[in-house]
Amino acid sequence: MIIGFIGAGKVGCTLAKHFTLCGIKVAGFYSRTYAHTQEASDFTQSQAYSTLADLVNDCNCLLLTVPDDQVTNVWQDLCLLPITNKWIGHCSGLLTSHIFINNQSVHPFAFSLHPLYAIYDRFDCYHAMPKVFFTLEANNNVIFQLQKRLSLLKNPIAILSAKKKHLYHAACVMLSNQVIALAQVGTSLLAQSGLDKEFTEQAWHALFLDNANAVCRVGVIGALTGPVERGDVETIKQHLNALPAEYKSIYQQLSAILLRMSRTKHPNKDYRQLELELLS
Repeated sequence: MIIGFIGAGKVGCTLAKHFTLCGIKVAGFYSRTYAHTQEASDFTQSQAYSTLADLVNDCNCLLLTVPDDQVTNVWQDLCLLPITNKWIGHCSGLLTSHIFINNQSVHPFAFSLHPLYAIYDRFDCYHAMPKVFFTLEANNNVIFQLQKRLSLLKNPIAILSAKKKHLYHAACVMLSNQVIALAQVGTSLLAQSGLDKEFTEQAWHALFLDNANAVCRVGVIGALTGPVERGDVETIKQHLNALPAEYKSIYQQLSAILLRMSRTKHPNKDYRQLELELLS
């Protein structure tokens, strides 16, 4: 497989570097901004293409690493070029391979390959890639052939149904971006507690990181701690009385989920009074 990258941003640079280090041939990059194309090609020791046609000519696989709202436009440009027997993929967590449709038929070698990782930098995140899990979605007739072509990647790659892609992406957002929202709520409450800014910005890091590490090490049930698991009704009451109205419903909804988990962990424990408190 010889892969050409369309889009020289964070995802393109990171994946191309990782693929190269795994022994997959990367022909080079094409993007709207030639300066970015040159930077990406220098970083991956590949070619900077000035035309999409030249990139297509040199590759048997094209990977679109552009924002989701640009995938359709790039695909329309590709449909004007000789791509009949070429693999065409994108790295969106939300979109499926069905976006690559022409004359009412999905391109037979279309796929989506998504890394479960928040790629935040063009030239540094490739260091984390060896530990990243991927999902692969494609036509059932070709997906095993595609797996073989990607076999040089030692990353775990799970096959995902196109019908479940939206649910999958929602899960990724909750495990990534929405955790950031909870961190913002927590730091806001620390600030409202009267603590100074420097303390508020730093003090919770060990609590947050060690808890996240525990979840990864022993699982969500094993890592469960806190007043909900203990069935500490009085503490929950004090929290609900103290919380600003804008955060109270968030606290109640998350605590209800923790309550279900606590019942799984402690099936003989009576949580009925706590449940009533959360519903009130």
